[in-house]
Amino acid sequence: MTLGMCVFPTSDPADFDNQVDVLLANGFTELRIGLPAYNDSEYTTLCKNSILRAISKGAKAIWGICSGGAPLTVTNWEDFKSGVLSAAQWSQSNGVYEFLIGNEDEMHATMPLTQLTTNFKSLATEVKQIFTNGRVGYSCWAEWNSRNAWLAAGKGDLDFLATNVYMGGEGNYGDEWKNIIDDFVAKFGVDGTYLTEFAPSGSGIDDFSTDEAVQAAAVTEMIDYIKASGIKKAQYYCFKDPAHLIGFGIIKDDGTYRQLWQSLL
Repeated sequence: MTLGMCVFPTSDPADFDNQVDVLLANGFTELRIGLPAYNDSEYTTLCKNSILRAISKGAKAIWGICSGGAPLTVTNWEDFKSGVLSAAQWSQSNGVYEFLIGNEDEMHATMPLTQLTTNFKSLATEVKQIFTNGRVGYSCWAEWNSRNAWLAAGKGDLDFLATNVYMGGEGNYGDEWKNIIDDFVAKFGVDGTYLTEFAPSGSGIDDFSTDEAVQAAAVTEMIDYIKASGIKKAQYYCFKDPAHLIGFGIIKDDGTYRQLWQSLL
């Protein structure tokens, strides 16, 4: 299994470059770099500049566009689609390794799930005519209704239908994450799915436990289960907290590493 990492562009290029250097030195070559909203030109530019630097260092950059929390509607779908196609063309021209046409966009969509899956599969067909550097995929929301809609719809021309998996969040944890992995592998096969994000908690790792040894044990458990499933790769979420999100990063606010880092080496 290839273990990748989610990293986010920063306003300090030197800080981002240092993160990439550390990850590459430790064998993390596949880096999923923050996905901007289709209508956020400022963050898109920051992402592009960061991607170019990461690629120049030898990283395999995984990138794409998402709705960014704004509901996908029948009205704005064409604008979203245009943003994805534009990003796909830039990615093809600039050496992006793998392209994502969205991330958990079911979470905010107002269109019916059957229409959303149809739209994304159609979009994938168009993107694959543009982006030929590598695989094209979509990362869906693992919540049951969304998951079930994709399991029923199939992935169409998508090379992979991925998802984001956490043991739980907000004090509520269990083994449903294992069922999610099992469902995706059974439907799409080990080559047709992977985990674009995984971590013990979807609400900040300290919510899972403030004991770093317990955090590390949970990460190890997840890695072992992912490996046993046969999935070819998974990306840990995340290396360092972005400005808009705290409590997830391997790197703590004081610059030291959580103990779980040892589980990821």
